[in-house]
Amino acid sequence: MVPGLIVGLVLLLLAMAGLYVEIYYYEGYHLGPRIQGWFYDSWAARYDRDKQESQAHDADLLARPLLAMLDQPEGGGADLLMLDVATGTGRVPRALLHEPDFRGQIIGLDISQGMLARAAAKLNGCGERALWVRHPAVPLPFADEAFDIVSCVESLMIMRNKRMPLAEFARVLKPGGILLTSRGRETLGPVGKAPKPEAFVALVRQAGFQQVDIQPWWKLFDRVWARKPGRRSPDGPVSPLGVLRCPACGQASLQVASAGALQCGQCGEFVPTSPEGIVLYAGNGAGGRGKE
Repeated sequence: MVPGLIVGLVLLLLAMAGLYVEIYYYEGYHLGPRIQGWFYDSWAARYDRDKQESQAHDADLLARPLLAMLDQPEGGGADLLMLDVATGTGRVPRALLHEPDFRGQIIGLDISQGMLARAAAKLNGCGERALWVRHPAVPLPFADEAFDIVSCVESLMIMRNKRMPLAEFARVLKPGGILLTSRGRETLGPVGKAPKPEAFVALVRQAGFQQVDIQPWWKLFDRVWARKPGRRSPDGPVSPLGVLRCPACGQASLQVASAGALQCGQCGEFVPTSPEGIVLYAGNGAGGRGKE
């Protein structure tokens, strides 16, 4: 009886330790998109408060350095299109859209409808310059070479297989496009969460990027900048809807239909939107915060 009780307690402790690692280190990623979406929905109301100290520096440490890297007169043109993966409550879009030198448009993608609703509320004065999409990070639901900038901050570190999202970031970036991401520096917990700088640089280069630069950023994170080989050719303003693929036929031909929903111009598939204007691309509970 006693040995059986001991075995049971050991198994319970192991299960609790595993759950702690999953929640604290991986933020529920391996529990599936529904549970992970619920996890972030429950955090949405206090997310900005918890991140207030670091977000106060987003303009100086994220937005303005990014603008300085753009091969664009006066910092950024109206034809620029950016994708922010795992956007949360829209901290990166907010920082950029409040910079007068940035005149482009941004798509924010996330697993949590609650997070996206807060992002949409904070940036409702930006009109059509911001589009919010609920969907996982990989595979990304966008056409090849669609974006001038892809960002993914404070999220890549919880993905065990970082090669997959990095490959997707490279796929959707235009030649000459810029990647802004981050490397976790936390040494506790799973080793894969904090690869050494040289190993992280090698991963980014293997995905097809060059000019990889790691810089200290904020507490447990480094900023990582990289560029896709080639030179960007401006092709005029592009609507964010113009790069979003239809979930049924895979064509980038979605357009606004009745009642605010989207409809594919090729196959007629409908994609619902929320009252806040969030594109519920992945369906009921299956959408994603960019966690692979």
